[in-house]
Amino acid sequence: METLWNDLRYGWRMLRRNPGFAVVAVLTLALGIGANAAIFSIVNGVLLRPLPFPESNRIVNVWETDVNRNIVHGTASPAEFLDWRDMNHVFAELSGNRLLIATITGNGEAEQVHESQVSGNFFRMLEVGPVLGRDFSPEDEQPGHDQVAILSNGLWLRQFGGDPGAIGKSIRVNEKSYTVIGVLPRGFSLYGLKPNFDLWTPLGFDRAQLDREDHELIVFGRLRPGVALSQAQAEMETILARLKRQYPGIDQENGVRVAGLQRELTASLRPSVIILLVSVGFVLLIACANVANLMLARAATREREIALRATLGAGRRRILRQLLTESALLALIGGALGIVVAYGGLHLLRLAFPTTGRTQIPHAEWIAIDGHVLIFTLVVSLLTGIIFGLAPAIQISRSELYESLKEGSRGSTGGRRSHFIRSALVVSEVALSLLLLAGAGMLIRSFVLLMTDRLGFDPANVITAQIFLPTPHYPTAPSVRNFYHDVTERVAALPDVKSASAVNFLPLTGWSGYCDFDIEGRATPPSGEHVTGQYRVIDWRYLRTMGISLKEGRDFATSDGPETQGVALINEAFASRYWPDQDPVGQQIRLKFPTARTPYDPEPREGWLTIVGLVGDVRDWQWGEPKVGQVFLPYTQDPSRMMHLVVRSSGDPNQLASAIRGAVNAVDPNQPVTDILSMHAYLAASVSQRRLSMFLLVLFAGVATLLACVGIYGVMAYAVTQRSHEIGIRLALGAQPSDVLRMVVGDGMRLAGIGLALGLASSYVAMRYLASELYGVNAKDPLTLIGVAAGLAIVAMAACYFPARRATKVDPLVALRYE
Repeated sequence: METLWNDLRYGWRMLRRNPGFAVVAVLTLALGIGANAAIFSIVNGVLLRPLPFPESNRIVNVWETDVNRNIVHGTASPAEFLDWRDMNHVFAELSGNRLLIATITGNGEAEQVHESQVSGNFFRMLEVGPVLGRDFSPEDEQPGHDQVAILSNGLWLRQFGGDPGAIGKSIRVNEKSYTVIGVLPRGFSLYGLKPNFDLWTPLGFDRAQLDREDHELIVFGRLRPGVALSQAQAEMETILARLKRQYPGIDQENGVRVAGLQRELTASLRPSVIILLVSVGFVLLIACANVANLMLARAATREREIALRATLGAGRRRILRQLLTESALLALIGGALGIVVAYGGLHLLRLAFPTTGRTQIPHAEWIAIDGHVLIFTLVVSLLTGIIFGLAPAIQISRSELYESLKEGSRGSTGGRRSHFIRSALVVSEVALSLLLLAGAGMLIRSFVLLMTDRLGFDPANVITAQIFLPTPHYPTAPSVRNFYHDVTERVAALPDVKSASAVNFLPLTGWSGYCDFDIEGRATPPSGEHVTGQYRVIDWRYLRTMGISLKEGRDFATSDGPETQGVALINEAFASRYWPDQDPVGQQIRLKFPTARTPYDPEPREGWLTIVGLVGDVRDWQWGEPKVGQVFLPYTQDPSRMMHLVVRSSGDPNQLASAIRGAVNAVDPNQPVTDILSMHAYLAASVSQRRLSMFLLVLFAGVATLLACVGIYGVMAYAVTQRSHEIGIRLALGAQPSDVLRMVVGDGMRLAGIGLALGLASSYVAMRYLASELYGVNAKDPLTLIGVAAGLAIVAMAACYFPARRATKVDPLVALRYE
């Protein structure tokens, strides 16, 4: 221990004696280690940290699947859920969950919240209980006993001011009275996303009235101890096969999928985060190569010192340990500063995290510099010290001691072995930089194509607001129609409003509704095959308000009412799929909705609908996925309780927020208005994850290129210093400065050329792992690869030019006299 302490003190003295070297090395390492710590904090918070439930690795989702509809996250019917719960032997608990919107009144201003109806064992499945009151019980699942509620901590504070006496009191939900039986812990969140569920009520199951076609429940389960995911998957497949034989009327093509909850929550983020972690690893390797080159250059000035120590009795092992200790000390100082870099970087990153939509980061508040990140940084710092210190330490410890002690000796570190190591480090820096630049170039091209891709509508100056009409207040279809008619007319009459409309599902939000269709004149598809598409409920001004083009036929009109012939619009994708060689206008379809409906679903009319118009495709699918067929229904014939007001302004649309609330309150003072956001906000949210990944990879590629440029410059400057005698002789014998310039630049570009070749080969192989993040760009796009290679070659040439230019100014007499 005393020897280690002596080595550390000696290493600290050596760093203080060479402050320029120490500062450059520490800053280089801090940049590389800090970037790694920042990205690892995201990996730790999102991918590695378990969910905030006991033994959360046992919590899973059980999804229905349908290969014909490309559905892998399908919901189950209540009847199926109860059968699964009763028949399985692999789950300690299996619980159902249905998502709703609720309006709370009677205690101040009306408030609209997200409600989750759950089976009675839901919180036992999570192993989370209320901090006040009691949990749901099996009796709460019985019809007539389900008028109880558990509140989130936030709703409890807002509605009851944090009063513990709220337990047992009543709260009005959609004009029905519910008894408050519990309050959940502060910070409880099922998914770690916004908005959180504020109201939890029990599902009431009347087995005699359950419909197997009403798929509305998200199913969660907790595996029994010792049960593997594969065992649960096999048993659920067996149960589903048994149910298909027992109920031949259900879809025989449906499947089932059991997946870990945490993996499901992070599935979309995982590829991007892993790519970023690998990228910062490359940046750190380039930083290590740079510092290793600095150490090699510094070694030349220390050969006499090391040789003297060896002469006085220090063995090679002792010298090697001393040099590695100095490297580790340098790395630890860089790691400490890297924590500061990571802290600042994370602060800036949080500003770019998406806060709305489905691109949010689950439990983003967990992303922080915690103990795990500090341990990671310590380990990385020590490994970094070994990586960049090992080669120089071995090289200097193998120096020819006798030669080093000669008076005037220039040392052995400038020999071929040292030159080879420095050259290899430069080649690796260039290759890794090109790899990062290729990835950044691909993402930039992809993002540019994505942002210039045709949306099918104009998001400029458009603001939206969500409204949900509770059934007790608006029990009939006419009452729903009249409300939205009155509201849109009032909003349309506001100053600075060019047009106002309504739609149940907004584009780019990730929310959509699907239903099956019959096409008149065509046979009903056999079991397992479906005529399927998305549907939208809109009013007659929606196309005009959103700027969606009408390609053929007519738009909806005010005359399309409940007593007239049912009508529909379809998009080009729907027409090309089902009428590829026919005119779809005039064709008839019939919608098939399930009996149970979500708040977004319309009150469908019976009978056939005539297609009266063809509209352009609107971007409403995931970037890079095939276009989706859509059917538009007039709200005057198929009203939906959940709608979004869509308002186009002549100026800043955000200035209309209070006026829109006022217009709604004028029609119904007790009707809440939520989620007032511009379409540009939704557009930004839909690409925020890709934008953040692109920005970070471009930043890392830029840092890598800068470090590689510095590395090339350092090696060539050192080579010029070492070869000053040779260059002086050349000039003395008649060589022109231009000859020397070409020689030095040529030596540097040979190294850069090898690095570029290796980088291009590596990029060609590695870019396939980036394919899932690209849109409209081939992962092996030659234009991008050649472009970044050419750019890096120019940077490398500039790094070679300045040392070469200095070489041309060598005075032959001075160089010869020095020797």
